[in-house]
Amino acid sequence: MTLLTRHRRTAAIVAAGLVLGALVAWRAGASSVHASDTARKPCPALAPGDHMLTVTTSEGPRQVFVHAPRGASKPRPLVIALHGAGQNGAKFAADTGYSRLADREGFIVAYPSAAGPNAFWNMSGQVAGGTNDVEAIERSLDQLEASVCVDRARVFVTGVSNGGGMAARLGCELSERLAGIAAVAGGYKALPPCRPARPLPVLEIHGTGDHVVPYGGQPPDYRGSVARWLAQWRRIDHCHGLAARMVPEDGVTEIAWRQCAAGTRVEHVRLDGEAHDWPGGPTTQPAAGQFAATWRTWQFFRSLPPRPPLKT
Repeated sequence: MTLLTRHRRTAAIVAAGLVLGALVAWRAGASSVHASDTARKPCPALAPGDHMLTVTTSEGPRQVFVHAPRGASKPRPLVIALHGAGQNGAKFAADTGYSRLADREGFIVAYPSAAGPNAFWNMSGQVAGGTNDVEAIERSLDQLEASVCVDRARVFVTGVSNGGGMAARLGCELSERLAGIAAVAGGYKALPPCRPARPLPVLEIHGTGDHVVPYGGQPPDYRGSVARWLAQWRRIDHCHGLAARMVPEDGVTEIAWRQCAAGTRVEHVRLDGEAHDWPGGPTTQPAAGQFAATWRTWQFFRSLPPRPPLKT
């Protein structure tokens, strides 16, 4: 099933079984869209369930697996979820359970797939022969906003491992379009310098038993350490004061810097002994004493204010 978009935010019904609902009128005052987006034309509705969006980029088509909840005829938050190396969007949907949570919480979730035989996000931008994944995801966002009823003030990115590093890169490159990012077991060693257009709320989740992208970074210089990545974002977000700390359950430490510029904050979840994975798998309603990255990342996203307009 292929979902295509046409110029001026119209949707085309193209493949058997793929149905885009009729356009529905809406008023900006009735939605949660930020005032900067109130000039939008009628919002294209998307039938509940799974769809495949084909995105046109300068390097060829990309596939984005999309799941819409019921009621997606009015603006909904969008979570872009980035798989780890060697996966694809549909596999990450199954691994995280995000689509089930999206149905319960009323948001849209999109799972882009990396290109190439190794399905690896070129998060550094320096991989020889690698793709321009920042451009590809930005084009994906363009087409999602044109063909799906997205609340543009509530667009978030998360990802795991190589996808976590890519989420971190997008926080630097697309901050003017995002309301927050959450990196899980991300690789940060190869990221280029981060110069976002504005401060941005960030969450980082990482296990101390991660041997793929070690919590303390790779020797001998320990680049990519979680502590350094968090310190970078505290500088970007102009955070000051001491962090708030709590231990909600054994082996889980929550650390948050909340006195930051423009209402942003930097949060971290340290998981003692946790290996390199998406903690909790597809669990969306963790029981007492259980940690689930799917629920925790969405809990962070839904607590954030709408993206403010970029000052010019």
